[in-house]
Amino acid sequence: MKIEVFFTPAEAATVDLEGRVAVVIDTLRATSTIVEALANGARGVLPAPSLEEAIRVAQNIGRSEVLLCGERRSLRVDGFDLGNSPLEFTEDRVGGRSLVMTTTNGTPAIVAGSAARRVLIASFLNLSAAAEAVASDGGPVAVVCAGRERRFALEDAICAGALIRRVAAAAGLDEGGGDWNDAARLAAEYARGMEGSLETVLRGTAAGRQLIEAGLEADIAYCATLDRHRIVPELRDHQMTL
Repeated sequence: MKIEVFFTPAEAATVDLEGRVAVVIDTLRATSTIVEALANGARGVLPAPSLEEAIRVAQNIGRSEVLLCGERRSLRVDGFDLGNSPLEFTEDRVGGRSLVMTTTNGTPAIVAGSAARRVLIASFLNLSAAAEAVASDGGPVAVVCAGRERRFALEDAICAGALIRRVAAAAGLDEGGGDWNDAARLAAEYARGMEGSLETVLRGTAAGRQLIEAGLEADIAYCATLDRHRIVPELRDHQMTL
């Protein structure tokens, strides 16, 4: 099985994603929040790469018909209904609702991966379910890390490595066997050494430190929870649904 990891969306933009399964990861916090929202009954999540696009989409649908969600510098955007903390996306708040979401790194990465045959959403919260979905598809895989402000983010690399290790196990493959790119091999090695201390590692990353400074420390522990949900969001017709 061909597996390639791209540590930023810009790296993924250098290859043709058509025909591949793209798995988008933004551990802190967009893909974790999307998983939590859909697990708690949200009807769908429409990703927008910018604030302007999110507002335009919400207005086109009907502002009263959607929840407008998003952050900049980790904090909820003024005038939006929700930010980007998975702890906000409870069943009472999002159940049965459609969400329009824009985040600094995650939603642009999802939009960037939309040329792929399939686009799946992964985080530690749904890691095993996402790995099993990828393995059962059997096609070539592109794991797209959202990164942080267009640069490498350790938390996404670890999640990517943990994911592809599980894909290999589910598909009955040796780790690194077949056609893995160098980034995939490196990510798998990162994950092997760090899976036992995820919360500690995530707290020490640049994104983790920013969340702590913003008073959102509880999000880190939540996003470090392994396999909380058995769901796999997938991008279809410009929105993420189950």
